[in-house]
Amino acid sequence: MLAAALMGCNGPIEAYRSLSGIDKNDPDPATAPFTANLDKAEGGGYPNLATVPSPPTLAMTVAERQKLAQNLAGERTSTEAKDAAGTPGSPVNGPVPPRPPIPPSIAAPEIAALPPPPKPETPVPPMRKADEPPAPQPPESTLQPPQIANVPGVESSRPAPAQGHPAAMPQPAPSALPPEAVQSGNPRPAPPQAALPQAKPSPEAAAMPPARLPPAATTVASLDMPPGLPVFGGVEQARLAGIVAQYQANPRNVRVVAYAEPGVGSAEQLNAFRSALDRAQAVAKELTQAGIPAGKIQTEAAPSSAIAPAGRVEVQLLQ
Repeated sequence: MLAAALMGCNGPIEAYRSLSGIDKNDPDPATAPFTANLDKAEGGGYPNLATVPSPPTLAMTVAERQKLAQNLAGERTSTEAKDAAGTPGSPVNGPVPPRPPIPPSIAAPEIAALPPPPKPETPVPPMRKADEPPAPQPPESTLQPPQIANVPGVESSRPAPAQGHPAAMPQPAPSALPPEAVQSGNPRPAPPQAALPQAKPSPEAAAMPPARLPPAATTVASLDMPPGLPVFGGVEQARLAGIVAQYQANPRNVRVVAYAEPGVGSAEQLNAFRSALDRAQAVAKELTQAGIPAGKIQTEAAPSSAIAPAGRVEVQLLQ
């Protein structure tokens, strides 16, 4: 019942703030400044932002233009009459000279004879001491929002000008020159494109044998070996036996490529390449023991990639 009574009086939010103690730092409505201004603004109307004022009219009527021309003409006439009459400070009499300086002997009496300066309309408050609090200000503001009497408008649309028609280009008069002179002024056709003869090699180059292309490699086996000392099981021995059989059917060079794992520094990368080269030499040793001459086997280490991960050893036959 107490909670319902609190909710009915101040609303659920104010009741919760009062029970939880959040409103202990709220300003006192009796002493807080601008309380009446806020209440008045809360009870007043709010402008409708969706309304659009009517477009203003900026164009001048014929009567307004005539009146403006008459006013400008009258001001010009009065200004010329003043200049002709010799008004002080006008261009006819020249500029007004500056006020001469006051001699020191007569400065004091002249200053004493001057009327006292006017007193300010609002008296200046006396200066307060350093430890004195400032004077209390009025609790409410008397400022009022400005009222717009006439809303500025938009100039009315004007009709578009009539579409123009360009004049026809006059035809040139026939030339009185002979046809040979007229033809000499025309551009000449471009010369035919030159056809170069096919280049022939020299006798020395023709006598040389054709250049040999690098040997094409065919991967015949791929072995996945972890870093460290390679271990050849039954599967690896069977694959190596198949490579030896292909070599005996068609003897050719054999290349063993081992892929090294990536390293952070130069020393770590060098150790990875050394480990990969040791794996390649171990596979080459197994192939030599199986019957392939050692002079026909090449070993190398290469960086790993997405296609060839680290730890893989490929055996290739060169054509």
